[in-house]
Amino acid sequence: MRRVAVALFLLSARWVFAAGDSALPTGKLPADVVPLGYALHITADPRQEGFRGETRIRVRLDKPTDHVWLHAQQIDLSRVRATDAKGKPIDASKFAHDDSGLLEVRFGKRLAAQQIELDFDYTAPFNRELQGFYKVKVGDDAYAVTQMEPVSARYAFPGFDEPRFKVPFDITLTVPTQDVAVANTQQTGETKSADGKWKTLTFATTKPLPTYLVAFAVGPWDVVEAKPIPANAVRKTPLPLRGIGPRGSKDKLGWALESAAAIVPFFESYTAQPYPFDKLDLLGAPDFSAGAMENAGLIVYRDAYLLTDAHSAAEHYRSVFNINAHEIAHQWYGDLVTVPWWNDIWLNEAYATWGQAKATVALHPEYEGDLAALEGRLHAMAGDSLLSTRKIRQPIESRGDIETAFDGITYQKGAAVLAMFERWIGEEKFRDGMRTYLARHAFGSGSSDDLIATLAERSGKGDVFAKAMRSFLDQPGVPLIHASLDCKSDKPALELAQTRYLPYGVLAKDAQQWSAPVCVRFGRGGKDDAQCFLLDKPEQRFALDGACPDWFMPNADARGYYRFDLDANDFAKLGKASAQLSSPEQVVYADALVSAFNRGTLAPTALLEAMPALAKSDVPQIATALFGRYEWIRENAVGDALRPVLDAWVASLYAPRMKTLGWKRKDGESGTTTALRSRLADFLAMRLRDRDARAALGAQGRAALGLDGSGKADLSKADPDLLGNALKVAVQDGGAPAFEAAQKAFEASRDTTQRYALIGALGATHDPALAARVRDYGLTSAVQIGEMSRLYDAQMSEPENRAATWQWMTQHFDAFRARLSPFAQSRMPSMFSDGRCSDADADALSAFFAPRIKDLIGGERGLAQTLEQVRQCGALRGHVDAKPLDEWVAAHAVK
Repeated sequence: MRRVAVALFLLSARWVFAAGDSALPTGKLPADVVPLGYALHITADPRQEGFRGETRIRVRLDKPTDHVWLHAQQIDLSRVRATDAKGKPIDASKFAHDDSGLLEVRFGKRLAAQQIELDFDYTAPFNRELQGFYKVKVGDDAYAVTQMEPVSARYAFPGFDEPRFKVPFDITLTVPTQDVAVANTQQTGETKSADGKWKTLTFATTKPLPTYLVAFAVGPWDVVEAKPIPANAVRKTPLPLRGIGPRGSKDKLGWALESAAAIVPFFESYTAQPYPFDKLDLLGAPDFSAGAMENAGLIVYRDAYLLTDAHSAAEHYRSVFNINAHEIAHQWYGDLVTVPWWNDIWLNEAYATWGQAKATVALHPEYEGDLAALEGRLHAMAGDSLLSTRKIRQPIESRGDIETAFDGITYQKGAAVLAMFERWIGEEKFRDGMRTYLARHAFGSGSSDDLIATLAERSGKGDVFAKAMRSFLDQPGVPLIHASLDCKSDKPALELAQTRYLPYGVLAKDAQQWSAPVCVRFGRGGKDDAQCFLLDKPEQRFALDGACPDWFMPNADARGYYRFDLDANDFAKLGKASAQLSSPEQVVYADALVSAFNRGTLAPTALLEAMPALAKSDVPQIATALFGRYEWIRENAVGDALRPVLDAWVASLYAPRMKTLGWKRKDGESGTTTALRSRLADFLAMRLRDRDARAALGAQGRAALGLDGSGKADLSKADPDLLGNALKVAVQDGGAPAFEAAQKAFEASRDTTQRYALIGALGATHDPALAARVRDYGLTSAVQIGEMSRLYDAQMSEPENRAATWQWMTQHFDAFRARLSPFAQSRMPSMFSDGRCSDADADALSAFFAPRIKDLIGGERGLAQTLEQVRQCGALRGHVDAKPLDEWVAAHAVK
């Protein structure tokens, strides 16, 4: 650990020893030193390499002390001053433990409990990993933006960088006169320097905020003043609304602003709480580590996730709305009420994810928000089926634990658990509980225990509710519920049994038990009804309200966070009745097939035989529900000789459908049709490499790159929903000329969405020399940090590139790691694991990454989960009986 000691007055050898000998806090800062408010003055020109800051913090000492701990990292502190409650100077020295992010301020004497003030002057570089206060260059323009979550405010200013400390901030920004600067609150004043080169902007005092929600940005932004959101029954005054984007983007902010104007009143009505802050700005940053960040009053997005125009994909419009709904939901769930510590971060993210789906279903039912949420839930279940998974409410012991807490368990599993309990207690009682929780903790903090107590109270279920909810928060894993009927006794009954769901070959050390709300749909004749039960024992028997059903679905409305298993006869009956199920229930039925296959209890032939019926659906999530497992079967269970035969069979199911849909979006077509086209095009052209599909996509890609004789790239010539794959096919099949055209278009483009498509196409090349060239290209400044994953994911998606890309990574680990944001570092082992499916593959990954894992934030968990997935894949591959599968494939050869 590097230690730097500087004294404001006199620093003796004895003092150096004392400071160095102090025990550094681990985990949370001491609770007896509490910030009361900040005044920040930042002087920043994004064209420079760094910025200057002045930070003043009012602090309450709850007991006598001779030192204070706080956070600062990569900050050059030139001066620290302290004054006591009477305004008298206090001798103070600073001692930076920079590697840990801790800053110690030690006083010349022991101070009594009182309020003091700490003042810091400092300089700092703009961060290079998209955290703290960082800069982005776009052509000749430079922008500086903040991203403080989770623990990066310490790179921008000294402070108490923990979520439990919610206090007001006064922010002042001094910036070049020609630049636009914004912060969390409305601007209240402006003065110019004597030479006219600088302006100093003041902003209204914020509501109480944790450091991670503080935000400001400087640069040549376009600003669109939207019509204020009108007052309503909950909010008595109009709300100022603005869209902010990089130079030249003002015409692309309309949809985001229109969406926000509808989303804000929705959440005000649902929560019975007015929007909590004095304005709402939506800012699109040219490069950003996350999708978006819910800073109070100043939400920051990757500009690709905020900007739209006439050439944007239909899916992009849906995505902008969904992300907007998520971040605006956070203004209540996370900003108005904030978690006290990171072990409860699920409260922020799960509620925003759940609320996003709620708003989408209410405001844009055509977006099928319930199905999108369900697919997210199933994705979370895949990760939650690992023994190395974590709890929703996981103890936080390191920065790596904090960074890796922003995952599918926190977001999608947390949201699914909320949806399940909402279904169980009823929407009105759930909403009443949420309103009460927000009102009780407004502008303060709220924990899981606070929420559980409130919902238990409002639901009327008391301790039964609390026990049930904690059973999903405080243990990892997915319940597997086996359901069967007893129709022989006088009173028909449903028999339920629970275990932990685990893939083939995985054994849990301990038996687990949940208190699971299980809602079941029963079909009788042409009618159906639902009945809910609480399964809180390993096995239970429940009486049915009616006669024995013809069929039953053990996850009514697909709201339960569990997987189910049925006897073969009951599964067959459910399959025949699947058309009577809702779309979400049909997706869950397909997932039951997938989960049985993954457990090794369903043969791959049975999975394949289920595909024709699903393929007929007009709902994309149903028609494509088995694509993932099909791809596993073709790659891991079928030999090279029969793989083309199997591909031809499955293409015969989907290619005619694709021909009917056509390769271009039609005016007035539904979003469902557009989404189905996109999924089928990807499957046929990129996974099966169907010749006709690649010809259709390749023609669009070549035209977009100017290889159709026009000589000029124009990406609008390709269908916007197929653009990424069209460009990939063009580059793969077009060799060096197409690659050069794509690279030229990439370097000329200032549109982040187009750049994502182009860099993905470059990464997907099959030419070994070009693939090697683009791998090196990804480490240059021509590729933004946020664009890197598009390039290297594309490389690893192509089997032709995997071996060379792995070898390259082993030689460039340090350079690659240096460009990753903290959020992305834990993902590095999985990023380079595509196609690995054996113990030997896992051993090779471990041999390389294990000695280096401490260099990756959150890397231990990322590596453990990657190794487990690779070993699970190998176990299942060894379990599959190849002979009957080969016989089935041969028997289904397309004539």
